[in-house]
Amino acid sequence: MPENEIIAEIHRHREEFARECHFDVQEMARRYREEQEQYAAAGHPVVSFVHDLEEADSRILREDPPKQ
Repeated sequence: MPENEIIAEIHRHREEFARECHFDVQEMARRYREEQEQYAAAGHPVVSFVHDLEEADSRILREDPPKQ
């Protein structure tokens, strides 16, 4: 199946970015966080799900197992 041009471009960009970071996942994450902070500082909306996860954890109902 021929690859979609848009998907191919995404793959090329991702490969180039990983190569720039020497395929170091920690470095890639650090650079993504840095870029996200720059966007937020410029006034662009940034979505974060960390807060949502913390709230969701507090609403989990945990029941005791049935007594035998």
